[in-house]
Amino acid sequence: MVLRGVVLFRPKRTQKTIFDHDICLPADRIEALEKTWAGPFRRLVLPMIDEESFRPFYCEDNGRPNRPVAILVGACVLKEMNSLTDAEVLGALDFDLRWQYAFNINAFESHVCQKTLHNFRTLITDNKQARSLFTGITDAIIETAALSTDKQRLDSTQITSNMAHLSRLGLFTRTIEAFLKRLHKKHPKLYEKLPRLYDKAYLKRAGYFADAKSSRAKRRLDKSARHLADLVDRFRGHPEISRMKEYRLMARLLSEQCRFTEGDPDKTELEKPKEIPADSLQNPSDPDATYGRKGKGYKASLTETCVKENPFQVITDVDVAPSYDSDQKDVMPVIERLEETGRKPEELFADAGYGSGENILQAHEHGVELTAPVTCGKAPDLNKMQLSDFETNEDCTQVVYCIRGHAPLECKIVDRGKAVEAVFSREHCLLCEFLPICPVKRIKGGNYRLKYKRKDMATSKRRLQQESHDFKERYKIRSGIEATISEADRVTGLKRSWTRGKKRVTLSVFMKALAINIKRFVQSRLDKAKKALSNSIEGGSNDNFRRLCSLCHDDSNLGSVAMAA
Repeated sequence: MVLRGVVLFRPKRTQKTIFDHDICLPADRIEALEKTWAGPFRRLVLPMIDEESFRPFYCEDNGRPNRPVAILVGACVLKEMNSLTDAEVLGALDFDLRWQYAFNINAFESHVCQKTLHNFRTLITDNKQARSLFTGITDAIIETAALSTDKQRLDSTQITSNMAHLSRLGLFTRTIEAFLKRLHKKHPKLYEKLPRLYDKAYLKRAGYFADAKSSRAKRRLDKSARHLADLVDRFRGHPEISRMKEYRLMARLLSEQCRFTEGDPDKTELEKPKEIPADSLQNPSDPDATYGRKGKGYKASLTETCVKENPFQVITDVDVAPSYDSDQKDVMPVIERLEETGRKPEELFADAGYGSGENILQAHEHGVELTAPVTCGKAPDLNKMQLSDFETNEDCTQVVYCIRGHAPLECKIVDRGKAVEAVFSREHCLLCEFLPICPVKRIKGGNYRLKYKRKDMATSKRRLQQESHDFKERYKIRSGIEATISEADRVTGLKRSWTRGKKRVTLSVFMKALAINIKRFVQSRLDKAKKALSNSIEGGSNDNFRRLCSLCHDDSNLGSVAMAA
């Protein structure tokens, strides 16, 4: 979506007017506003919003002036930070003095219509600006607060969009009902030609299909499947109806949930639940939602810093994926994105869902140590020697020596870099008491060869490392990401999105993560200001003592001295 030719780009006004709050309001009212969140937000956060990055989406010399991007971005962030509806956001802009002061606008500039807010969110989602917005402001916070990103931690959580959780019968009836409503509205003559059964069963179905007793649900589910196949067959190839979104959803549901013969709906049979794919339709109101181990919806991955010396931690990366996606697939994309933004960690902590030999090796190639236990793969046979009993280099491409301290005669990489072969001398192996349980095999010439996949060696070595006291102590820091996810859910409602569709859910998650970063940043500055105030009180002779006291009547609201810190 590009607004060029429709709306004229205009950055936020910087020149003061006689109507601005800090000019027309009395001094005591300004001091009161400075003691709320509005003061720190105005001084610390608002300047971090890069309006110029949105200039290409507007016209340079035509159309009405836009609402300043900084106000719209800030409104989106505060909406997610406080879990507000659009009406509540627009009402706060119109009537809440704190919001107007935070955005440095007066009462004549504060009004934003709902369509403007909606169009701006659409612009962000269609042009994939959510990530750049999040990254830009987060980078500014990291630079301003001088935070280290050397150590980070990663985890994921289930996100449920604003949709009902339907039973299998409910899914069939809702999908058919949505199609029939659309057909009745757009093509009433074709709708009238359908059997009256469809009108009675789906559009006037009170107590008919919706509230099926468990004893009759299976029979009615079979009947719904045949109705679904009949409707798909009736309008297959129709130039208009076959392109309708509701028809395509019916066709998708039929292919995922049923075995059917084209042209013969009476032979339609239901697939067994285990045969239904994880990416199948869960609700026609949100076709992007899928089914995963944790439920229906989406999976949000969060990565945050975990350096003890940081005054606070920030979320450095966010991603939204189908709920059935394995965590194993997330490690390298996260590292690559952090590398692009210059925030790549030296060590990345994650739970066992992310740990595998392949991920450990790939992370090492990017200069990142992945600290995660491994549980995947075949359990080791403890009655035999393990690959970890052989000493190798860090990337598992070279065997240094065996358990008896003997170096191999030769060692080479095979299978396009995925495996390694090491040949040991027959004289050493034949005299070794571990030969009966050793994974080496005799080859032509009498020597013994060890062949292993690099990922298997990395997995074996990690299984040994994760049992050590040092690994367990270092790994304790990973659990802090659970508190971050809990905070995001309690403060912003992260796990229950107010919208539907992957694009819009993604925007919501990015804004919620950004809201957490802003909240922590402002709170850190307030804590620093509180400490400065405390030192002034203890000193007694500080010249700023009287001024600080006049601004800080309440320990819990120190926005007035955040700048001094």
